[in-house]
Amino acid sequence: MTTLSHMLLLYDGTAESQAALSRCKQLSLALKAHVDVVSVVDPDSANATCAGMLSELAYAYLEELGRRTLSTAVDELIQHGVTAHGYLSVGCKADAIFRHAASSPPDIVVIGHRLQRGLARWWGERPVHVDLADRLRGSTIVTVTLPDA
Repeated sequence: MTTLSHMLLLYDGTAESQAALSRCKQLSLALKAHVDVVSVVDPDSANATCAGMLSELAYAYLEELGRRTLSTAVDELIQHGVTAHGYLSVGCKADAIFRHAASSPPDIVVIGHRLQRGLARWWGERPVHVDLADRLRGSTIVTVTLPDA
């Protein structure tokens, strides 16, 4: 029987990623696994939102926000007795997770996911966990959603 000792959590501070953090904490304590928390700064998405006018100051703000978000998640895990390390990455989420997993393959990847409704299902971008399922062989992907309100 193999042991599951390495987990990877994608964390961005949203309600879904906070639920994923809670689930990751439970799993890591039960499995005695260490956790790599990855927070991703995606300047391309922000750049598209502001019509290609992302300034150096705005980029620095996004990076600082990513660092604070990452620190929050790592501190939460450590306070509960989980061995955790944080990594800030730049780029699209799926690519950032894949790059991190290539250097340190996780047994379990935990991701928060927001269910898309209506037209957003058709017009929205492809969910990160779907891309990772295609790219990460040998890792279990745990997708955490919020209960319907």
